[in-house]
Amino acid sequence: MVIMKPNEGRLQTAEHILARTLERKFQTAKFVISKFEKNAGQLEISAETDMRKVDRETLENEVNATIRKNLRVNKYILDRENAEKDFDLTRVPSSVRDVRIVEIESFDKTPCKDPHVENTREIGFFEIVEVSKAGKDRYRFVFKVE
Repeated sequence: MVIMKPNEGRLQTAEHILARTLERKFQTAKFVISKFEKNAGQLEISAETDMRKVDRETLENEVNATIRKNLRVNKYILDRENAEKDFDLTRVPSSVRDVRIVEIESFDKTPCKDPHVENTREIGFFEIVEVSKAGKDRYRFVFKVE
């Protein structure tokens, strides 16, 4: 059993939903990096669209609608050879032979070693705190869950 900080799994799972929602809405949007603090998460996305101009309320509503679907969050291990068939493993060190996959039922599958909730209903309410420019065609979303 993984013991996590009170918000860590909630923030991690919300980040997966936010990233996938952005990638589906904006053709050029690509996940870059994420980091987490005690009560907030940060997600950086590269995109040709200026993410500061995206309607935050609409985006929050889309993420919260996915959260409210009560989707099961499965975690499983694939050997590297099989994982490479379906996933981009450039961020996974080559020394890692067993790749952990986090699957939000019928929504997203991503290699990830971090803790996550068991069901999206555990995330609570998702809110975007700030969207800022973090570099050329790179944007930082600061978010929290309550």
